[in-house]
Amino acid sequence: MINKLRTTVLFVFAAYIAFIISGFSLTGLMDDSQLVPLTRSNLVLSVSYTAIQAGSVIGLLAIVIGGAPLAWTIVRRVLTSQRRDLSLLFIPLIAFLALVFYFLGVVYFAFHTNILDQPISSTGHMLMWGLITIFILGAIASTVAVWKLISHTDVEQTTIGLFGKSTTVKLYEFAFVPGVVAAVSMAVMFFATVVWGWAAYSLRPDLFTGNMGVMMTSTKGSFAFTLILMFVGVSVAFIGVMRGYSSRKVGVS
Repeated sequence: MINKLRTTVLFVFAAYIAFIISGFSLTGLMDDSQLVPLTRSNLVLSVSYTAIQAGSVIGLLAIVIGGAPLAWTIVRRVLTSQRRDLSLLFIPLIAFLALVFYFLGVVYFAFHTNILDQPISSTGHMLMWGLITIFILGAIASTVAVWKLISHTDVEQTTIGLFGKSTTVKLYEFAFVPGVVAAVSMAVMFFATVVWGWAAYSLRPDLFTGNMGVMMTSTKGSFAFTLILMFVGVSVAFIGVMRGYSSRKVGVS
């Protein structure tokens, strides 16, 4: 049972990372565009976009709550008994620091030069693409590292001290329900994004022409990428949830 529940955790986590990337894609599509005031002025667009925002908050809380005991166990395990995995533990930190330092470098150039005001084909445009590339590669590397760390963690339960009391937590069973909540929130965000896109295109199809997507890419292509990534994420999350549910059902029977 532990292997299938662990698969649930792994699949939901990987799916959530895909949703983070798709969220940045959707934000980039709306950034400085007429889609923002259009969304605010239309009830369907406003409700669907609010559902996307609410789903993102609920999904984040579910991931944090469900993964906290497992994350604590992994860190403690790596620092005490299995230091061969120490390099994997540092990959997310290195990826985050690389993104921060690169971003600070772009900000420095923005304030001390006119490099970001140059034409699209200029160095400024390349710097922004570099930022996106570092973010995506860092997300992938971090996901692989966390995947391996969780795969190496065969501990079924751990004891955590809370408010002066010791509590025994079955790691993967504890993470299952928050994993389901995260998967459902991702499904809600996907369907809300479909509704938002359909309504926005119905009202203003002209806003989806041209190259107003992320980094001035095709508007339709950018939105299609967002939907495809979300759909893949939802599919992966629910595959994991179904595997976990089947193992729990067998365990109960």
